[in-house]
Amino acid sequence: MTFLHPEQVALVRRNWSGPARISGAAGTGKTVVALHRAAHLAQRTTGRVLYVTFANNLPRVQGTFLRSMSPAAADRVEFRSLHAWALKFLEERGTAHRLHGDGARTAFSRAWVHCGRDSVLSTIDASSHYWREEIDCVIKGRGIRRFEEYALLGRHRRRINLRRPHREAVWALYEEYERVREERGVHDFNDVLSLALAEVRARPDGLPYAAVIADEVQDLTLVGVRLLHALVGDAPNGLLLVGDGQQSVYPGGFRLTDAGIDVRGDRSQILRTNYRNAKEIIDAALAVVAGDSFDDIDGTRTAGLRDIDPTYHDGTVTRARSRNPAEHDAALLTALREAGREAWADSAVLCPSQRETDRYRRLLAGAGIPVHPLDQYDGHPVAAVKLGTYRRAKGLEFKHVYLPDHDPVVPAAADADIVRERQELARSQLFVAMTRARDTLWLGTVEREAVGRETVERTAVERAAAEG
Repeated sequence: MTFLHPEQVALVRRNWSGPARISGAAGTGKTVVALHRAAHLAQRTTGRVLYVTFANNLPRVQGTFLRSMSPAAADRVEFRSLHAWALKFLEERGTAHRLHGDGARTAFSRAWVHCGRDSVLSTIDASSHYWREEIDCVIKGRGIRRFEEYALLGRHRRRINLRRPHREAVWALYEEYERVREERGVHDFNDVLSLALAEVRARPDGLPYAAVIADEVQDLTLVGVRLLHALVGDAPNGLLLVGDGQQSVYPGGFRLTDAGIDVRGDRSQILRTNYRNAKEIIDAALAVVAGDSFDDIDGTRTAGLRDIDPTYHDGTVTRARSRNPAEHDAALLTALREAGREAWADSAVLCPSQRETDRYRRLLAGAGIPVHPLDQYDGHPVAAVKLGTYRRAKGLEFKHVYLPDHDPVVPAAADADIVRERQELARSQLFVAMTRARDTLWLGTVEREAVGRETVERTAVERAAAEG
């Protein structure tokens, strides 16, 4: 966090004529540049600098790093998750809101029973999960208000081609969800951002920010990006977007042009040198996504296997294959114990979901290994193994990373394109988790029957043969 290459220093100090973007593969120092840029702007402007990200645990860590790097500038930089900022802003403006996650989930469940479960949507995927994502990430996440707009919409990073009857059914489900939600008087997380955006546009005066920096911008929704853009507009040095489309861990997507943001020319910079990961680790991670091209938020199509210049070559990747869960868990505990207590403070056990995280918390606690949840981690040294989901690990790094049972089976669906979409997303999430490791990476696998199952981790050649 303190070392900067001259190329990075130039980005930190550059005068941008309008909104700018810094991208680059994992480990290339995007967050380092963003934090130094925040300190640089805080020392040279009269307004405050807002630094936001999607994950609600990451701002605490980034705030700790900035206070260590530049104590004099720390009080001028506000670190928030985007939703936490929006809620605070609505309260300050006196705008009524009632965020209620459980209430919104109940409203959607009722809407699904009423007009989704027995519709044409169930012939594609009988589970409601995909259709909740469609409403959250595509319709409400992109601020769609009319069916005619949705009917013609390009659904970025959604594989299945929805024809008009399917889109009509999705829209009917959306309208029923909104009706039930409003009847119950609750808002969901998308509503919070939409309310904040409407408030900023209605009353733009009095905003205290000289600059806004959005880290991990690929995880935000289009409405969220529009909201941040509205805070500073196209002012010079006003908006900096930092992120990499390959590391998106949520479904759906957008393009910056959809938000009216132009970063063409020298206002879009790509970092290519990896300062974090040992070559062995980054090679193993790239092998997971080698066959998956991705749509970046600037609209470009990029190959999964990218050119990255590593600077570190002394890492270790250990693959532990076990015949059953008990043998696998014993191998994980052995690996942690062999690393030694002194290594635990800079070690992390990462899991694909919260359910697995809960299981490994019990396992480690029962073995006498101290655990510190990632959702409570603030960047200060803690003599315990960090534990959390792949998503919670976004933006963080550790010397030693352990990924138990890292090749989960992707849930089946009636439509092959939905399965493919879920597999690609799972590989992206795994890629993110693997690239949190600097020195050592432990990959645990429980052997399973291969018939009818595709693991997340596979080389491009193996996947091509399987799909052929």
